[in-house]
Formats: sequence, C-alpha cells, structure tokens
Amino acid sequence: MKWLKNNFRQIKTPQRSAIEQLMDLPLVPFDRLLQCYPPFLFLGIRIRISKGYRSISLRIPLRAYFRNNSGVMFGGAMTTASDPFPALLLQKIIPNTLAYTKSHQINYLRPAYTAVEMALEISEDDVNEIKKMLESNNKAEKVFSYTFKDMNGKRVAKVTSTAYLLNKV
Repeated sequence: MKWLKNNFRQIKTPQRSAIEQLMDLPLVPFDRLLQCYPPFLFLGIRIRISKGYRSISLRIPLRAYFRNNSGVMFGGAMTTASDPFPALLLQKIIPNTLAYTKSHQINYLRPAYTAVEMALEISEDDVNEIKKMLESNNKAEKVFSYTFKDMNGKRVAKVTSTAYLLNKV
C-alpha cells in the first residue's frame, strides 16, 4: 500500500486521448456525442446538456430487454445512466482538471413501471466551492444528490454521487 501511495504521486497526466480531443470539437454537440457512447446507446438514453455544462437532463425509456422478471426497469440502467455526469460536467466547467466519480450510491424508492427522467444542476456556489478547494489542496470532492422520476412524477430512485477533482500538473 505504501508503494502505491508513493508511486501514485509520480504518475504524470497522460496525453489527451483521441476521444477527449473528439469531445472538444464543435462538429457534434457534446450531449449527442454522449448518446452514441455504447452503454448509453443500447439503453436508448436521451441526454440534454446546457451550453455552459451547468445542467443536464436525461430520459431512459423502459425497453423490453432491460425489464426484470417483475416487468420493471432493472436498477442497473439507472445506475449506468447516472454515474458519470457530476464528474464529467465539472471537468468541462473547470478547465485543467481531471474528474472522477469517487463514490456512487443509488437508493431505489419504488419500482419503475415507465420511462424515467433525471435532472442535475451544478450551481455557481458549487463551482466556487470546488475552485477554492482546488486552489488550496490541488484536489476537491463534492457530493451531489439528485433523483429519478417516473412519467407520473413519482420519485423512483435517489442518487448520491461524489465527484473527485484533481488539478492537472
């Protein structure tokens, strides 16, 4: 474990991958590009991201191939759909950072018999708080909570996701 800690500090930031470079091109809107990401494509997720990357809304249709034996949506569909977005948006909002999902928890409140929708908004206060942590520690953690609602407006799942950011060196 000690070896891992000492060597982790020595890891250099890798060169930008082709996918990262493609995401920055203005040819295809970022939200449309994400819809083509294979896990999202097969779920049929519809993603809408605001211009400043401050908010996202997504919809997961209830498809026959990811219903469980009770006829409701598998929880894994909501988990897959909700996992990357706080970290992903923060990396777009705050330049020269690397962002990861440090922890992700989802509590299912009721069965989802219809399509579900999720909305997440990152406030200016959240961004300022993260920037202060990055300035003082070169790293930051921020917890975000959001919910999935069915087409009747009932909450079906509550998500708590912790984004972890590092300044690029």
